[in-house]
Amino acid sequence: MKKQLFLIIPALILNGCASTKVAYEYADLSVTQSEMQTTKWNQLTRFPAMYPRQAVMKSLEGCATVEYVITPQNEIKDIKVVNTTHSYFADVAANVVKKWKWSDLPKNIISKPVKTQTRFDFCFDSPNQECALVEPSYSCPGEDLIFSSGRIIKTSM
Repeated sequence: MKKQLFLIIPALILNGCASTKVAYEYADLSVTQSEMQTTKWNQLTRFPAMYPRQAVMKSLEGCATVEYVITPQNEIKDIKVVNTTHSYFADVAANVVKKWKWSDLPKNIISKPVKTQTRFDFCFDSPNQECALVEPSYSCPGEDLIFSSGRIIKTSM
């Protein structure tokens, strides 16, 4: 009986790990660069990702590039982070894409699914300059850029 348990437990663990693999429906679809900057998406309400609390506490700036597929029914599929400077930024960037107001758009703006990317930059404004106007020291790919800016406030205890 003990011998059988030693065989069954590793098999269950391996099977569990294999089942966590993400299957992308549109894996073979090529990325269309600058798709979100075309006029057909002007009606889409997009907003920046919330600056991650953990990143603020550590005074971290960075970025994340998210790849996703838009279907003719305005569904968002196959969301994945293709580049990030920290997992804090990856999580919030991937989640905000789902929250954009896709359902407010008319259906069939596109006739077939489109894969695109959006880059999110997370930076702190300085007293005399917005971070969007400063060349960052970090880099993620992507031409469609959304800034999530914060401000560091020093408090005395």
